[in-house]
Amino acid sequence: MAYRSRTKIGIDVLRCEGNLNSEEAIKLRTRLTRLLNRKHKRLLVDLAQTKRIELTALGLLMERLKTIRAHRADMKLINIRPEIQKSLKAFGVGQYIESYPTAEEAIRSFGT
Repeated sequence: MAYRSRTKIGIDVLRCEGNLNSEEAIKLRTRLTRLLNRKHKRLLVDLAQTKRIELTALGLLMERLKTIRAHRADMKLINIRPEIQKSLKAFGVGQYIESYPTAEEAIRSFGT
């Protein structure tokens, strides 16, 4: 999986490609931790190119979300493919993390 991040008006966008399994989720968690340690407060995880997500990866992502929010920051998911959306719903994650069909909508939700 490739992670590319870019900043858009003070919001970091991390793009994930391929399958999000536990090994890749650990790498993503590390990247999110680095951003948080650098005082980045608004994070988007772009799942447009993510084909599959495993339960362990979701657990790691939710653990990181808890840490992010404890630092008065937030993380949102964007561009979720229908099969990924179905997995999020099946695992009951949707009630804990906001998701948006586009980056623009997610950015507006931050109040920028």
